Amino acid sequence: MKQLSLLVSALALLGASSIFNHVTATENTPTREHIAWQNIQQGALIIDARTAKEYANGHIAGAVNIPFDIAVKQFNALSISKDRQVVLYCRSGNRSGKALASLEKAGYTNLHNGGGFEGMMAQKNK
Repeated sequence: MKQLSLLVSALALLGASSIFNHVTATENTPTREHIAWQNIQQGALIIDARTAKEYANGHIAGAVNIPFDIAVKQFNALSISKDRQVVLYCRSGNRSGKALASLEKAGYTNLHNGGGFEGMMAQKNK
């Protein structure tokens, strides 16, 4: 009985250790916004995938407004290289995700969804 109790205690400690390691690793994982700012600092092209009205109400400095539903057409029209480092964002990350998916389907390879505008701005100097 004592051995069974020791075994259960050892398993509980192993489980707690595993949970602790998972939480620690998750806390140290950079957010998509943080990765976006790192890419921007490295010279990534910034694409605001929102509407022109949303863009006019505030955007990241240097961002080009290309609504998500015409991203491929505009990238082609602007002759953006298929391997150009690009960060996309919108209001929540949904439309930038849709733009990213259509651009990947068209052969663009160096894309990152930074998520939403407010989230990006909150992470700007962190």
